[in-house]
Amino acid sequence: MRSRSIGVAALLVLGTLFWTTFGLGLWAKRQALDTDNWVETSDQLLENENIRSTLAFFIVDQLYDSAAVQARLENVLPPRLEGLAAPAAAGLKEVARRNAPRVLGSAAALKAWESANRVAHNTLINIVDKGVQDRTLSLDLKSMVEEIAAGTGLPASAADKLPPDVANVQIASSEQLDNVRQLLHLFKTIVWLLLGLAVACFAGAIALAADRRKAVVKVGGCLMFAAIAVLAFRTLAGKAVVDSLADAPNAHAIAGDVWDIATRLMVNAAQGSFLFGFFVVLGAWLVGPGRRATAVRRFSAFTLREQAGWTRAGLATVILLLVVWGPVPWTQNIWTILIFTVIAFLWLELIRRRTLAEFPDEPPPRLPGLGRRPLTESGGSTQ
Repeated sequence: MRSRSIGVAALLVLGTLFWTTFGLGLWAKRQALDTDNWVETSDQLLENENIRSTLAFFIVDQLYDSAAVQARLENVLPPRLEGLAAPAAAGLKEVARRNAPRVLGSAAALKAWESANRVAHNTLINIVDKGVQDRTLSLDLKSMVEEIAAGTGLPASAADKLPPDVANVQIASSEQLDNVRQLLHLFKTIVWLLLGLAVACFAGAIALAADRRKAVVKVGGCLMFAAIAVLAFRTLAGKAVVDSLADAPNAHAIAGDVWDIATRLMVNAAQGSFLFGFFVVLGAWLVGPGRRATAVRRFSAFTLREQAGWTRAGLATVILLLVVWGPVPWTQNIWTILIFTVIAFLWLELIRRRTLAEFPDEPPPRLPGLGRRPLTESGGSTQ
């Protein structure tokens, strides 16, 4: 018996580790290999006021620190005032910095940003699938630079006179992409392997346990614990990212916002695991022999026996409301919600049969305050 308990505990620990790693891997896979998720995240980055302002200031600094602006001012100023071109450019730069975040928040700038990120991600997928071949991954910001230039009083042609590395920001070098490519290929296969291993460990723990219902409760608790572990990892990793950028003031100021947005899919995965684990714990508890669980079954015995159809309809309604509410992503996915629905109805039949076996002749429940005989037929008081 002791060896069986140790085996169950070991399987639960392994299953929790595999499930936690699966959650992290699923986030990385969905974030890095799904173009729509990549673009949606990039949109959220630009919609963040701090990030948008920092990016706008960077573009303005590159524009106005270039010789193009000063040369244009020298062309329009009289020969005697050419010496004022540099101070004038500095003054215009301050005005541009105030206007740039608003320009960058426009629909045209957002479209240019979205297009640049979509092209960059398609390039990444192409590299992952077909090889690196001395290619680099960069983000073409020329359209955005042109929007900033036009919106702050400069000609769009000013962007053409910038150094190539300003309007085209390199995200990853060829060597870095070679490592990332191998990692992403690993994610494609190992994520589902981790899921299979986690399910196998949990199933093995339930099959090996002397009390399978309690084992199911523990599995639900493991899913909830794994969710908390993923959120803890997100917090610690985010702090490490922010601390690593301490020497880069501009990047350090927005690193926390960037990390929070980039890891929202991780939070979704953790919340989904926690909610599913909660349902597993709740369902297994209601089937158990505890005093409160037995009281719940006894209270619902008459309804489960006499109104089975309405009970099933009620469960279907609850599931539909869960879909409408959509608290976590798996409640919005047709396949996961179908699997959950099948499990939920199997659980309903299990608890219904157990309840009817325990309370075959249970009368309708008497709610507090109901079932009292009136004092008089007219409703008045008696002496």
